[in-house]
Amino acid sequence: MKRYFRCMGRKQLILVYAIFLFMMVWGFDLLTTIKYGEPYDVTAFWNIFNLCALFYAGSTLLLVRAAGIKFYRTRRYGLLLLGLLGTLIYFMAVRYLLEQLVLPKFFEAQNYPSNISLKYFILDNTYYASIYVVLGVLFFLLENQAYNEKKQVALQQQTRDAELQFLRSQVNPHFLFNTLNNIYSLAYERSEKTADAILRLSDLMRYMLYEKKHQVAILREWQYISSLVELQRLRFEHELPVKMELNGNADNTSIPPYFLIPFIENAFKHGDFTDNRIPLLIRLTITDNGWEFETRNKISHKNKDAMGGVGLDNIRRRLEILYPGQYKMDINDGDGLFSLRLSLNNKADDQMPGSRR
Repeated sequence: MKRYFRCMGRKQLILVYAIFLFMMVWGFDLLTTIKYGEPYDVTAFWNIFNLCALFYAGSTLLLVRAAGIKFYRTRRYGLLLLGLLGTLIYFMAVRYLLEQLVLPKFFEAQNYPSNISLKYFILDNTYYASIYVVLGVLFFLLENQAYNEKKQVALQQQTRDAELQFLRSQVNPHFLFNTLNNIYSLAYERSEKTADAILRLSDLMRYMLYEKKHQVAILREWQYISSLVELQRLRFEHELPVKMELNGNADNTSIPPYFLIPFIENAFKHGDFTDNRIPLLIRLTITDNGWEFETRNKISHKNKDAMGGVGLDNIRRRLEILYPGQYKMDINDGDGLFSLRLSLNNKADDQMPGSRR
């Protein structure tokens, strides 16, 4: 029952209370008829006393819940006890009003004898009132535990989203800083490529500024990578040796925006592109189970740091948040080549451990 309270919404909560009231008001009669095999009198279902019981019992449960929300969640336990005591008094007062005053006068029906003492009525109904108050408290505590767990989940989600947003914001300035440095060099040399570089940068910035979704089509990210490569080509006087491969259906697969950009930035930052026999390889392969991204480039002797700055740590943290246990990342920097392979399995049933290289 605890698990059910945790998963249910407002409509399900109302249904639970309704079923409970039904069993408390009509359940005993139903069980009796089933036990002795007697036909159930439908008219007895709408017995005026049952309808009155439905009212004062239901309102008692609602009052207990209201007291719990108002006082228990704000840790005002003294006022909570007063509220529960007031609910006990309310139960007995409403039942006395309905069954001893209203029903005899308007329906000629009476539950207790007319000469019953107030003391006897109170003592007799303390038991019944306590049942509904105690059960109301139990219901509220289960509901409140589910409420706290949902609140905790929502808080964790907000923290997760804030961290992802921070990681994403780290990528944008890093990329912008590097690209502006490239354009500055072109402008300083009065290169004809400067205008084209600024135009391409504006297209990329439009994507960065206005793409606010958590996931985008992987084809969109691939187009972004292609534009970034074209922008990087402007830095070189010679033909830039780049080999780009896209395999599989890229329209129906999603990826966080700017997810793969740090790998491309790293390749251009630390790569050596003077040998046309060893091009920069950028390969993206999409399968039914996930996708695999691969880069390979010759390492420049001017900078022996294989991967620095925001890049790798940023990607690893985003992977841990978004795809825990579903990815594998292999890095190799031997033989003068830097290669990286990132595999993501979208099926949680077939999880891959995250690499810690």
